[in-house]
Amino acid sequence: MRLFLCRWPNGDCSLVLARGMADAIEQLDEVGNAEGCPMVELSAAQVHFALTDEGRLVLDGLGEDTERDIFEFCYPELGAALAVGKDVVRAVQRERDRVKDDESATEAPATELGRRTKLQLDMPTTLINRMVSHAAKRRLRSFKPRGNPS
Repeated sequence: MRLFLCRWPNGDCSLVLARGMADAIEQLDEVGNAEGCPMVELSAAQVHFALTDEGRLVLDGLGEDTERDIFEFCYPELGAALAVGKDVVRAVQRERDRVKDDESATEAPATELGRRTKLQLDMPTTLINRMVSHAAKRRLRSFKPRGNPS
């Protein structure tokens, strides 16, 4: 399994463990459609959680290397502002506005049904193609032609 870091257009980021980039995009669909979002593979990550009195997990911190990798890829302007201790609020706003979806990097689904589905549900293309293919195969397996074949 490989570890991917996704930078969302609103400034958030996600870590996901996946077999490859397409699998990472499909898994991130629980959060949103990550197609067109900047993603990078990380060699390692360290994340620390704390257990609250209410029985919930909250992020307690990141390993130093992990935090550095995230800031270098996701927040270079904020990292520079934090290093000098100036203009942090504006740097956060610039980071939130800096990245937009790269729709040119998004492949269209293979079928018309898939394209209509993508417009309605905004699902990753790989997931749509697999669902349409699976439904078509199931339909063909259950097909019973009328009459005798020639």
